[in-house]
Amino acid sequence: MRRWTFFAFLVSLVPLAASAEPPPPSPAQAGAPSQGRAPAPASSLASEGFTLLGEEKGVRVHRREKRAGIEFATEANLPAPPDQVRRALLDYSNHQKWQEHLKENKVLARSADSLLVYQRLDLPVIDDRDYTIQVTWGAEGSILWMRFATANERGPKPVADVVRVTAHEGGWRLEPDGKGTRAVYRFHLDVAGSVPSWLGKGQAKDDIIDFVVRLKKELPNYR
Repeated sequence: MRRWTFFAFLVSLVPLAASAEPPPPSPAQAGAPSQGRAPAPASSLASEGFTLLGEEKGVRVHRREKRAGIEFATEANLPAPPDQVRRALLDYSNHQKWQEHLKENKVLARSADSLLVYQRLDLPVIDDRDYTIQVTWGAEGSILWMRFATANERGPKPVADVVRVTAHEGGWRLEPDGKGTRAVYRFHLDVAGSVPSWLGKGQAKDDIIDFVVRLKKELPNYR
């Protein structure tokens, strides 16, 4: 069986593949909180019930066994300031190349600090998945953040023979660290439907690390 990366699916659920890039935050927005708040820092992960699985390629991976599906958090030092990292994460049109399996991709609504996106994935082995996500971003002083969550009630109705993802949420905390960024990314995902046993938590851990490595390689393009 050909290996395909679970995170190719997982990443598509975070805000990385809209068809057009949203406008960057204005200077006023960059200095004040937007709707929502930054995810908690890495120092709070243990008290929240996350267990450190290990560190590889400069990425520390934590997991929590609390809800159905999978729940991970990662820490990494990225070689770019927070605004550069967030530009990369918000460059939706170019993130299309990060995913092989995106079948439909529609921006349904946008504002200065939010985006509503419907996506459908054509995946090997398992049935297609679809979902609508609400993406928001803002700042708390020098800390930039992004959050995402399913918002299926605001998107298209379910499609026959496509499994709807109903539980996915998380976000990024981007904190200045010298000339770089201390990034904390956390998410919870329940893919629903029938999923093969090999498409599991161990594979997700490896693919999260691969994703952060790919992100680091993209950052020089956003100076």
